[in-house]
Amino acid sequence: MTKGEKTRQRIFTAAIEEFAEHGYEGARVARISEQAGVNKERIYAHFENKENLFIEVWKHTYQLILSVDNSFLELTEEQIPYLGSIILSRYMQFHEDHPEFWKIFAWENLLQGKHNSAITGLKQPFHAHLKQLYQRGQQTGQFRKTVSFETFMFIIISISFTFASNKATMSETLGLDFKSDDIKSQYLKECNEFLFRAPGTESPAEG
Repeated sequence: MTKGEKTRQRIFTAAIEEFAEHGYEGARVARISEQAGVNKERIYAHFENKENLFIEVWKHTYQLILSVDNSFLELTEEQIPYLGSIILSRYMQFHEDHPEFWKIFAWENLLQGKHNSAITGLKQPFHAHLKQLYQRGQQTGQFRKTVSFETFMFIIISISFTFASNKATMSETLGLDFKSDDIKSQYLKECNEFLFRAPGTESPAEG
């Protein structure tokens, strides 16, 4: 890695932390500069302006979840009874591994998806495969025909996102410690039972 590449990577790492903590409006190039150990001119030389830097951070954040989505291409019709459980388990683990993700995602939503053009269509191949499996499950009676694939995915995404982003307030609201591994396991198990468990089946083990 060249000196310039190392500098760019330090800037990028500092920018992820800054945007996750303060969002686009609250982020300051001066703080990114200080954290990265470079002057502001270096940041502008690599990224031109703060918005371009945020777009790169947003794209990077989105690429992280695509690595999970890519794993869904390996699923076959044998996994149809466990489809919801598998997707939810992997998304929950993803949020555990990348706590910055939901923050960047939330800030972009506060911008009304201003930078969505940077990630348009990236999920399409994965969703197409999952939709095919889901529709096959509808045909065989394992999923309700009155519930669309889009609603199915929206529920899964919402559950995993809310757990990651609302731990503090939900712990107070429900009187449970949602930062506890035991509570997380219970939450995941009961969501699977409530939403996705097909009659006569056992949920698969998800590490």
